[in-house]
Amino acid sequence: MQISVKENNRIVMIDALRGVALAGIFLLHHIQHFNFFVQPEFTPHWLVPIDLWVKETMYFFIADKAFAIFSLLFGVSYWIIYENAIKRGEQYLFRHFWRMMLLIGFGFLHVIFFSGDILIMYALLGIPLVLTRYMSNKIILLTAIILLINPVSAYTIGSYFFNDTIYNVQLAYPDGNLKPLLMADSFWKLMQGHFDYAYYGSVIWSWNVGRIMTILGLFFLGVYLAKSKSMTKRPLQFWYYLLMLSLIGWLFLDLINDAAITTIKDKTERKLLWQIMQRYIKLAMMFSILSTFIIAWRHNKGDVFVAKFVHFGRMGLSNYLFMSIIGSFLYYGWGLALYKYCGVSVSVIIGITLLILQMKLSTYWITHYKQGPLEKLWRKLTWIECNTKPRAY
Repeated sequence: MQISVKENNRIVMIDALRGVALAGIFLLHHIQHFNFFVQPEFTPHWLVPIDLWVKETMYFFIADKAFAIFSLLFGVSYWIIYENAIKRGEQYLFRHFWRMMLLIGFGFLHVIFFSGDILIMYALLGIPLVLTRYMSNKIILLTAIILLINPVSAYTIGSYFFNDTIYNVQLAYPDGNLKPLLMADSFWKLMQGHFDYAYYGSVIWSWNVGRIMTILGLFFLGVYLAKSKSMTKRPLQFWYYLLMLSLIGWLFLDLINDAAITTIKDKTERKLLWQIMQRYIKLAMMFSILSTFIIAWRHNKGDVFVAKFVHFGRMGLSNYLFMSIIGSFLYYGWGLALYKYCGVSVSVIIGITLLILQMKLSTYWITHYKQGPLEKLWRKLTWIECNTKPRAY
């Protein structure tokens, strides 16, 4: 079925892309048992190599690429919301701050069930996006590139290869072992562990692997793509060039990684530089996936298989929280404790089954209610009536 590029002032392609990215995150969380990294108590010998192949394949195609696309679209959504507000003659500067505060609230709700929440970080890193209204497209793009390169990481690589010293800015993780609480049957103790140290640990991990600056860079890049209308109006030749360059960059960086980084003898230095190089490689792969998606969508005018993810992506916030609540109940000790029985392959089957159900539920909900439940609540609270109507800013 052919889907038009626009529907009720929404870019349908953006919803589909968000849905695909969220589906990837969804499946990856399942094979990770929602950050509960533990081997099942029993796995048939014949299933072990299959589990390994499934895990490696999913990590290769999904890990950090789906998350990067999801982050990119946060910046795209910001600019679309801002532009629509200006067209309506409404002020959005302070609304954006309030909107981010509401997102922090959703994030705290999410942390109750899953310590790997990203909403709070998105909200805090999303605040600087208000600056983009005062910046030209070139400055926005330059800012995004600098953040994605990550000056700290670039200095670390340079200091090692030119001065033979390592510049390590990684932080120590908080004390606390969540694993016993994940295995136990007490929901309240697990929730306390999430807030006491587990969520803080996930933030430290995000800093240590360079994810925080990458997220901010992807936010700015998303604003650039939305402001310049690159995803919908820029000639497809641009996206073919980007696809070609990203593939070349991916192979080139992978070659450097194999030829130089993996040969470093010191384990600490090798691990640090490997993490940095992997981040660059995964960004190149993400641009390959993004370019391929846009080329396929625009060539076929939306009449592609991934169009099935439109409603799922349109309910991104609701589905993101819902999948964590269900996932924690399935795998954690306070719920069904399936971590004892489910290896990678079985977890993928569970994830795909639940994904299909959530997609069908999303289609039903959007058809009847137009917006997801949390999306509607977020929108209503964002645009809560004031005593006076401010002018556009």
